[in-house]
Amino acid sequence: MHHDDADSGSSAQWAEDPLSRNGWERKAADGRRSAYQRYLSLGFDELEANAWLHFEQVSAVRAVVNRGLLRHHKLSLAALQLLAHLKSNGPSQMGALAELLMVTPSALTQQIQRLEGRRLVRRDASSDDGRRVLATITTEGIGLTTASLETYARLVRTYFLDELSRRQTIALGDGCRRISVRLKAADPTPDLPES
Repeated sequence: MHHDDADSGSSAQWAEDPLSRNGWERKAADGRRSAYQRYLSLGFDELEANAWLHFEQVSAVRAVVNRGLLRHHKLSLAALQLLAHLKSNGPSQMGALAELLMVTPSALTQQIQRLEGRRLVRRDASSDDGRRVLATITTEGIGLTTASLETYARLVRTYFLDELSRRQTIALGDGCRRISVRLKAADPTPDLPES
C-alpha cells in the first residue's frame, strides 16, 4: 500500500504535533515527545526535529530485517551481506572484505569462522600470493544466500517500500544519497562546524 501526501511526501503537516498519528501508547508517546522537545532545545526547528525523530524510529527497520533473517535462516543481516558479496563477486581477499563491510579484520575473521562452521564459506590461500587469504562461498552458501535474499526482499518491501509512494521513495533515496556522499567524504573524527 502506497501513501501519497498532499505535499509530495513532506511531513511538514506533522510539525505541530509529531505524536498525533497512530495512537501510540502513552508511555512511548511521552518518550517521543520528550525527544522532540530535546531536539527543539538543541536548536532544531520543528520540521528538523520531526524529521530526525522519525529517522531515528525508522532506523529500527534494519533490526526488524535482521530478526526476520535470523528467524527464517539463522543468518544475520551482516552475514547475508558478506555472503551476497561473495556470491556476486567470487573469492575475495579478507582485508578487502573487512574494509568493504566496515568491520575490523578480527570481527570479519570471527564471522567467517562462524560461516565456515556452517559450511557456507571456506578460506584458501591465494594462488597469486600465498600470504593472502581469500574467502569463497560454497555451494551450500549459495543456496542459503539465494533463499535469504528472497526473504530479505520481502521484509524490506513489507516494512519499508510498501509504506512509501514512488515520489516519496525517490525523495528519500535522494536524501540518503546526499547524506551518504557527505559521510564518505567526512574525516572519521571531524571537528564540529562552528555555529
